[in-house]
Amino acid sequence: MITVGNYTLPFFEGYLILANLLAFTVHGICAGIKKKKGAMPAVPFLIFLSLAGGAAGSLTAALIWDRKAEKENMMLRVTSVCFLFLTAIVFLIYRGFVTDVHHFSFWELFIQHKFLLYYLGGISLLTFIFFGVDKLKAKKEKERIKITTLLLLSAAGGSPGGLLGMLVFRHKIRKSYFSAGIPMILVTQIAVIIYLMNSTWFSGIVH
Repeated sequence: MITVGNYTLPFFEGYLILANLLAFTVHGICAGIKKKKGAMPAVPFLIFLSLAGGAAGSLTAALIWDRKAEKENMMLRVTSVCFLFLTAIVFLIYRGFVTDVHHFSFWELFIQHKFLLYYLGGISLLTFIFFGVDKLKAKKEKERIKITTLLLLSAAGGSPGGLLGMLVFRHKIRKSYFSAGIPMILVTQIAVIIYLMNSTWFSGIVH
């Protein structure tokens, strides 16, 4: 238990509140320094804070003081979003929003809900094509597809296509927000699907 004034919180909830307050404060300070010096300091530490449960605080600070998406903060954005979802899953499991019988049969899920298979297949194919087109544009030195577009397509469910596009076209493999970010997005999406299959809200999603 954590006691703050007259309030007593369970340890995990108290820890998350403190972690997010710290991440919010540190990110806000770093954003202020960035405005003065032009470079974002302590990015690895902010990534660590997101990993430690402060992703919501870091993202909130980014929305307030650091909205512009740039290459130097892209890995932090990807990490924060992924760990926001992963932290939420851990919290919901901790609070008991999970079924007693666990399901891990992805194929059964896609057979019973074919629209999911069609959607994920379609968005993955589209993402794969976008990576290929961007590689071609890079070779011809034409205007490129925005980094945020490629990452958003991956985040929307196209991460398998994005990962395949990186490997097939040998594209973006030296950029950490792609080489590490796309696999991180894919793992997060798998974790979300597994949780939804076993959550109390969607307990009948797989029969």
